[in-house]
Amino acid sequence: MGFQDDWVMRQIDIVARFVSSLVFKKDIVQYEPGASDMLSHADDVYYTIMRLLKEGNICGAEDALFDNIEFSDRYVELATDFYQRLNAMTDQELEAADFSRDEVYDGFIDILNQLGVPVEQFTE
Repeated sequence: MGFQDDWVMRQIDIVARFVSSLVFKKDIVQYEPGASDMLSHADDVYYTIMRLLKEGNICGAEDALFDNIEFSDRYVELATDFYQRLNAMTDQELEAADFSRDEVYDGFIDILNQLGVPVEQFTE
């Protein structure tokens, strides 16, 4: 892992912790489907994303996240969890899926902006 990738990993972690603290008053979030009595739209998206990630289809999983955007705290939690999962992958795993660490960061910032989470201070 190069210095640039290590720096980007730390930035993703900082943004995830910021969102977790700002929105959920926690150090870090982990999306748990079925948190209410009924499955939500975000739960359906979660299951789709997890299936695609298991298949190694990161691009498809990210597309599913963006294509099914829902303006709710649960969706912010889902997006944060998703990008934390990608950030935990090795560079080789990301590369094998034709994805880069920079794309993880850019996608995370993009969806947070779309969801109205104030992350301007993390953009260049």
